[in-house]
Amino acid sequence: MARFEKKEMLAELRTIFLYEADHILTGAGEKAAEDFIGFAVPEDGQYCFEPADKVDLRRFTIADKFARGFDVAFVPSVLTAFDGSEFQDLIVFMLGTPRIGGTIAGGETHRFMTPDGYCQMVADAAFARWKLEWDESGVGSHTFTTRELALLSNMTEGAVRNAIADKGEGGLRAIPGSKPVSVEHDEALRWLTGRRGFVPSPKRPSDDRFLTDHLRDIQSAPALGKLLDSLLWSTFGTRENALAALGWNADEFESWRDGTFAFDEAHAHQLAEAFDLDVPLFVGKALELTLRRKSDGHGGAR
Repeated sequence: MARFEKKEMLAELRTIFLYEADHILTGAGEKAAEDFIGFAVPEDGQYCFEPADKVDLRRFTIADKFARGFDVAFVPSVLTAFDGSEFQDLIVFMLGTPRIGGTIAGGETHRFMTPDGYCQMVADAAFARWKLEWDESGVGSHTFTTRELALLSNMTEGAVRNAIADKGEGGLRAIPGSKPVSVEHDEALRWLTGRRGFVPSPKRPSDDRFLTDHLRDIQSAPALGKLLDSLLWSTFGTRENALAALGWNADEFESWRDGTFAFDEAHAHQLAEAFDLDVPLFVGKALELTLRRKSDGHGGAR
């Protein structure tokens, strides 16, 4: 299954809102449609043909959930916070999307209305991820469809069905007699773990390749502090717990969180270990950013 980019999914989400605007226009009139989408009704009386980039996703709270749902589904990281209710929100939203667009008789259809729609794939894959790895109340009792396994493994459904037909050790065992064909949780996890296209959710920062890439790409001391801040709650629970674990006073810790720290190798080493980060990478990055800050003429307080 060909992977797509987050920006493609977000463009499709904008299109969904254009189609919804047409639906509101038909049902409630111009003012209601304009209030919803944020701009006037086009001259032809239809929103669905407007450029998607006219839609400001900041108007719609579901947009952030789809963005994070994409990360959860395809680039899982300890930096991505997502709870069970949000998975349900994505599924319910897609169930409520228009099945036709425009205000002219006959209407218009779009890829988002099909199983191959980017938003639909994100909703389904994020829910499958939750069932597989995070729903502690249901682990061991969930089952998985060939579509869900295809999405998680970055394979086609045909390839998954071939794996089910394979009776060897590398095959995938479906639940006998299940219709539609489904696979039990433990078997799904076993099989997925052996797939090259499957990216397991990291259990700790040191196992998170996306977090490591993000750390490597950071270009400013405040950005480094923002990374530490995002890891603070999942690592320690509270700021006070972090201070107790480090044995630091509040000012020392806050200087790292806001990016005004003066580089100290021992402190950088201690922070990296406390947050379960790659120690040489973190220490080297902290030194690099300090030197860059000085070379920019801002001393040690930027």
